[in-house]
Amino acid sequence: MAITVIGDSTLDVTVRSSEAPRLGGDVPARISISPGGQGANVAVRLVRAGADVRLATAIADDAAGRLLAEALEADGVVVVPLGAARSGMVIALLDADGERAMLSDRVTLEPAGLAAACAGAQWVHCSGYALADDATGDAVAEVLGSLPPSTRVSAGGGSLREDSARATRVRARLEAVGVALLVVSRNEAAALLDRPLPSLAAAADALAGAFPELIAVVTGGVAGSSAAGRGFALSVPAVEQATPMLDATGAGDAYLAALILGLIAAEWPPGVPALRAAMERGARGGALVSRVLGAQGRTSAEPMAR
Repeated sequence: MAITVIGDSTLDVTVRSSEAPRLGGDVPARISISPGGQGANVAVRLVRAGADVRLATAIADDAAGRLLAEALEADGVVVVPLGAARSGMVIALLDADGERAMLSDRVTLEPAGLAAACAGAQWVHCSGYALADDATGDAVAEVLGSLPPSTRVSAGGGSLREDSARATRVRARLEAVGVALLVVSRNEAAALLDRPLPSLAAAADALAGAFPELIAVVTGGVAGSSAAGRGFALSVPAVEQATPMLDATGAGDAYLAALILGLIAAEWPPGVPALRAAMERGARGGALVSRVLGAQGRTSAEPMAR
């Protein structure tokens, strides 16, 4: 089944330090540069699992863009460049436990070319960043909403912050798209619905109530994940690993890619057993990625680069 992913590609600068930065000081750190970006991370995980994937993304003809394009092509991702004045970059600051804070210089995705990138795809996944971007989010939603009914559309992520007006706009875009599967964190769900949500299960249930036509999956890292839809709800625990987490960057994207792979051949809406199995597959994928450095770090379950 052909998959199109819409989302960003960024050059990630990962900083791992044993102590907090000090103004005016010099703190030793391990610093690495690697490819990342929510859209690119999902596309790479899908391709490494054997899927046929196109990535519609903003990549400029600059040093960062050439590195990103080379890495994506080496993995076998078909890149559909949407054009950009510069390529995006992200600084990921890791603590001793592998949790990260990010400083992002993201680039707006221009909607011209999206329809062509989605042509013939049976599944289209759109990063939440693209739908939350007020510069072109309405145009992106219009393109996705015009896809054939047979095309399954998912959306996820986006690191939404508390902003009632923006949440209203993003909800309208999701409805215009007709999203079949929505995958977000509990904090993203709370920002999207503009109200506190005390648990993963409560967040999934609230999303399913707000968008009755879709399946909502809410992820929580070590807390597992919960899903809800018309007439059902379920939760899946996280996968325990023998080794400690190294880098949480990209773990959620790996979960999402594995979830899509688990559902891509299922009838829609999927039955609870199929959804549970896909969520368990996602939990395993996310756990493996959190044990390697970098958002696209290769896990032991993935093939070597071509």
